[in-house]
Amino acid sequence: MSTVPKIPQMPTATDGTDVQGVLRRHYAVALKRFAKFSVVLIPMFLSSIVTKIEYLLPLSLVGGIGFVSVALLLYNRMSTVWRCSRVFRAYSLEFRAPVEKVHEQRPLTLYLRLGGEGGGARIMRAKRLSDGSGWPEGIENGIWFAGDELFGGAAVVPGSDVLLFMQPSEWKEMDAERRNAGEERTRKAGKAGLKEYVVPRI
Repeated sequence: MSTVPKIPQMPTATDGTDVQGVLRRHYAVALKRFAKFSVVLIPMFLSSIVTKIEYLLPLSLVGGIGFVSVALLLYNRMSTVWRCSRVFRAYSLEFRAPVEKVHEQRPLTLYLRLGGEGGGARIMRAKRLSDGSGWPEGIENGIWFAGDELFGGAAVVPGSDVLLFMQPSEWKEMDAERRNAGEERTRKAGKAGLKEYVVPRI
């Protein structure tokens, strides 16, 4: 007797109602990936140290370099997700539609314009913080955005757990606008960690 396969369910709501769940999912994925590589790289690194066999030294070097690399990747990803969490704490979510796809810089950098109130003019540089690359499916229909287009923000793409960290692509050209943004907007951007230009290293 055949059984009907179960349809996999998303681990969190992705309609803007469970941002904390999306953040937890990204933290968990980063940690699992680090653990997956560590169980291979740590024994490689320890091989010549524990056995005292000289010809295993190259294997130990590869394991050591590999472990440092994945540790740096973990730090970079975790710190960028943390930056998104700061933004979500400082700003309320709002649905922005449509989203204009301007340019794709593989594998994880997207350039886009946000529609909705006050949108349509500034090109935002968005870093994708999830598995896969390129444009998330359905992004043109809108995203849940938290932030200020003068300084940047974070977003969740509806229907997926794709998380985006973004700031204006023409950051320097907008310095005067930011200086004249007013005390409240500047204070809020500082609380969100968006007063300076950030280059996520993921």
